[in-house]
Amino acid sequence: MDCPVCREPLIVAERGGIELDVCPWCHGLWFDAGEFALLSEKLGRPLRVPEGSLERAATSEKPRRCPRCDRAMDKVALGTSLRVLLDRCAGHGLWFDHGELGVLVRQLTPVPGSPAQAVLAFMGETFGAPVPEAPATTGPDRDSGEV
Repeated sequence: MDCPVCREPLIVAERGGIELDVCPWCHGLWFDAGEFALLSEKLGRPLRVPEGSLERAATSEKPRRCPRCDRAMDKVALGTSLRVLLDRCAGHGLWFDHGELGVLVRQLTPVPGSPAQAVLAFMGETFGAPVPEAPATTGPDRDSGEV
């Protein structure tokens, strides 16, 4: 499978049941369909909007090709405080350019000592993303799960 940005082969990184395809050149990430939802569940913040129902975003960016089927992917926006423009093949998955996953992960609040903290540590080790500090207090807004 080749990177939709630089067309170089992707490599597989797996830990804790999450398997990602990573481009060693541009540092983009490919999540097969359902893998991003799996990551958000492991973080304790399930997606409120299923991957397949994300709405197209208006943009002048050139469409990229799906690494699975080579069809043009849709541009979709995801996130709360800071929206991230992703590439999505409705049948195969999501493409994150370098840094985009970190922007979304920083919008989530992990519970101290939870599997979410371990997943975030893995993401930091693998992709150089900082692990956010979990707040000591709990509250209803922490459990919104919105991404």
